[in-house]
Amino acid sequence: MNQETKTKFQEIKNLSDKYLLNTYNRYDVAFQYGVGEMLFDQDSKPYIDFLAGIAVSNLGHGEADIIEALRVQSDKIIHSSNLYYSEEQAKLAEVIIENSIPGKVFLCNSGTEANEAAFKLMRRHGVEKNIDKPVILALHSSFHGRTVSAMSMTGNTSIKEGFGDLISDIHFVEPNNEDSLVQAFDQFGESICGMMMELIIGEGGVIPLTQSFVNLARKLTEETNALLIFDEIQTGMGRTGKMFCFEHFGMYPDAFTLAKALGSGFPIGALVVGKEHENLLGRGMHGSTFGGNHLACAIAYETFKVILSRNILEHVNTVSEQMMIRLNHIKESTGKIKIIRGRGLHIGVELFTEARPIVQECLNRGLVTNATAGNVIRIIPPLTISLEKASEGLDILESVLKDIK
Repeated sequence: MNQETKTKFQEIKNLSDKYLLNTYNRYDVAFQYGVGEMLFDQDSKPYIDFLAGIAVSNLGHGEADIIEALRVQSDKIIHSSNLYYSEEQAKLAEVIIENSIPGKVFLCNSGTEANEAAFKLMRRHGVEKNIDKPVILALHSSFHGRTVSAMSMTGNTSIKEGFGDLISDIHFVEPNNEDSLVQAFDQFGESICGMMMELIIGEGGVIPLTQSFVNLARKLTEETNALLIFDEIQTGMGRTGKMFCFEHFGMYPDAFTLAKALGSGFPIGALVVGKEHENLLGRGMHGSTFGGNHLACAIAYETFKVILSRNILEHVNTVSEQMMIRLNHIKESTGKIKIIRGRGLHIGVELFTEARPIVQECLNRGLVTNATAGNVIRIIPPLTISLEKASEGLDILESVLKDIK
């Protein structure tokens, strides 16, 4: 940074420290604009984006069609409320259902709100089953959000520390441990109203679930008439090389949740409920003031159009294959990587050491990435990233791993 930029950044930092609650462990950079797979700071220093706003900016930065959709809709109407019908809501719900599961959609503003709605759906199903104390199953190491019910279903204990007792009757299963899964169903049986799971555990270290584990979960939930709900907030909208991750498993969930990349950076979330259970939440049983407003829905609809009209999913698989090959070479050349896992452009690089110092040095050298689960580097670039920039980003990662002690 030059002196003028340092002064400007310090002003931003001081203002933030003075007026914003200290709930984030931020890195010392403030981005002022982005183009494609690139971000630029106050000094116009370029950074290759391997984070995409934590799997939000799937179409990169400054996508022309998204900007035009925002401009056109803003000029018409932004919000009117759910007391009235909305063309933008109807069109978005249609494109979601046509590209996922037969059923209906509830629209909200974020991932944690979508999972809040999923929690209520499961509890409502339990009431319909006349269960006195409905039990929800979730996975250890999982993350579903920061409202009380979403935290309660989160298997990452650090997220829940410091808030006292949360919602009871939520039981946790070890991911990919079929004995643990069977034991839970043996213990709670017909008292189980639903099971919530990420098909790739994100915050917990980018851990893909196995086909056999998911198959067993589907079998056991069907046998006990419990709902199986997938959290697709991070894996949805093309992140894994298909529109939704559950497509890789050859099965439908009873419901699934969406957010993050659904709005290409504009806040929106959704609970998608399969046809068999679409009437569980009736009129007055759930709602949202801002949820599904005209602007959010127009942008999300355009996001679908862009993904469906271009070869983006094919591109994800091509880039993913090349990145996995290169990462395995880096694993051999540096000796710093324990294991590489993931699917599509949702990649976790588990290190033998803490990840945050590596991420910090990558940032210093012009690569934006993310540390999670202590020793895992999470690579989640825009789906539109070029092979060239993907390679350049891995060059930086390799140099950092070789240089750092």
